Amino acid sequence: MAKTFRVLKLSNVWSTEKLRKEVEDTLNRVSKDGWEIVSVAFGSSNAQIATAMITISK
Repeated sequence: MAKTFRVLKLSNVWSTEKLRKEVEDTLNRVSKDGWEIVSVAFGSSNAQIATAMITISK
């Protein structure tokens, strides 16, 4: 059976702390749903919007 990969994109215009909490909650939720966390990366867009990319697999 082939692995399935998904990339989740989260962003928050106003607060990096709110984004961090949202990422933490998302990681806990997808882990409970049986997904494996492959990677988490933080960055910002050209408009300086804090963004997180989470790669998961099952």
